[in-house]
Amino acid sequence: MPTLTEARLTLLRRRIAESGATLSGAAGSGTDSAPETSASFGQFGIAERRMWKIYELDPESVSHNIGLVLEFGGDRTVESVVAAAEVLVERFEVLQSVVEVDDQGVPHRVRVQREGHWDAAHSVWTWGVDDVEGESADTDTVATRMTRTPFDLHVDAPLRLRVSGCNGQVTVILVVHHLAVDDTSWPSLLGTLVSGEWVADADAESRPTTPDATPATEAADSAVRHALSTWAAEDVRYPLSGQLPTESAAESWLSPMDDRAGIKVTAPVDGGSLTAFNRVAQTVGATPNALLIGVCSLAAYALTGSPDHVLVVPADNRRRPQSPQHIGYCGNIIPMRFRVDPTGTVEQALRDAGTVIYRAMEYSGTDFGPILTALRQQGGRFPIMEIMASVRPAPLRGIAQRDDAPVTCRSVFNGIANYPLSIAFEADDHFTHVEVDHQPGVVPDHIAARATGVLTTLVDLIPSALGTTVAELVAELDRRVPA
Repeated sequence: MPTLTEARLTLLRRRIAESGATLSGAAGSGTDSAPETSASFGQFGIAERRMWKIYELDPESVSHNIGLVLEFGGDRTVESVVAAAEVLVERFEVLQSVVEVDDQGVPHRVRVQREGHWDAAHSVWTWGVDDVEGESADTDTVATRMTRTPFDLHVDAPLRLRVSGCNGQVTVILVVHHLAVDDTSWPSLLGTLVSGEWVADADAESRPTTPDATPATEAADSAVRHALSTWAAEDVRYPLSGQLPTESAAESWLSPMDDRAGIKVTAPVDGGSLTAFNRVAQTVGATPNALLIGVCSLAAYALTGSPDHVLVVPADNRRRPQSPQHIGYCGNIIPMRFRVDPTGTVEQALRDAGTVIYRAMEYSGTDFGPILTALRQQGGRFPIMEIMASVRPAPLRGIAQRDDAPVTCRSVFNGIANYPLSIAFEADDHFTHVEVDHQPGVVPDHIAARATGVLTTLVDLIPSALGTTVAELVAELDRRVPA
């Protein structure tokens, strides 16, 4: 965890004062634990309120800007992609909206009219980008500048688009604020750009319905009890240092709020190793995605030496009536406390990890914000959140494409690491890769340097190491990925 210096405290207290929040409520994300039933445009869902509070604390931050570069091949023209973009912003109401806060401090979305603009040569079209001067720079430079420019969500729509064409290739730079989207939004958003037609909310029927109020309240109470007995217990240590927290409870609610510059590194996961690894999931009774979170836990132990650690895992909480075009961010945060026994077998370690994951996911329907509020009201401290682990689909995964008109997508790093260490397995329809973000100066250099190698090598080793001990697995890992 970053050191809570007086300079950081001064900065964070200033942000809180400017936002109108109080110290005790600074890190909270809302006090309303009632189930979300609204499907109408305008009213914020509970996860959106949590994200909005984070935004209000530091509106100049770019930590929640998501940038993508899409390359269109085949017979797509700039004009055809622009036409698709215009359909998108017309139908995807969240993307053509600003946020107004009423006299009671409640945020609401209001739709505004925005138009795209062509440059003088009619070769570059932009939407939500004020200036197009100097746009002759290369794509990556322009994409980085667009991604690392803050949104003023009171006046800016949470979307920027730039469409250009050269040598039969159409390029789209898309930047969106996380308040407006989550991973469940990509099929509608990118599917419309790729197909040229409005895709709508094709995944609605696969999502859960909204729970009734009484079961939801009981689930929230149970989630708090689970937190206090596992990831929010007083004996949880920082995994990077192995130390118990020393800051006061009041100070702990401030310490997680400071964005830091980050570094991102990616590495491919071997396809053959992944196929063998997926067979292990059947052996230990877990899904492949859950097993990859288990790998993240083993990696955290191998990298830090902490056998007892908390990983923070994101999850989607979108309900059936919450269409992405009407309701934006519906994410949740699920902390999980893992205990690794070095003398136990690798198979048992993965089974134990699966138990932790599935037990924690029982409470995924309760938003993280009300849990934090309950912990704070009971005098607890902000939970240990040094390492985030996730398994996610690539933005274009599952989106139909023509063989003669392929579309590729790559992400643009916003330069910020939201956590000291973030680990992600990302899969498209053909390949899986690992992404590791870290905060230099917080994460030791030797841990950062080994992270991607440790993760990919674990996927290689585990299928043939189920009967060995975790200590033996880590020893082999150290031989293959030396410090």
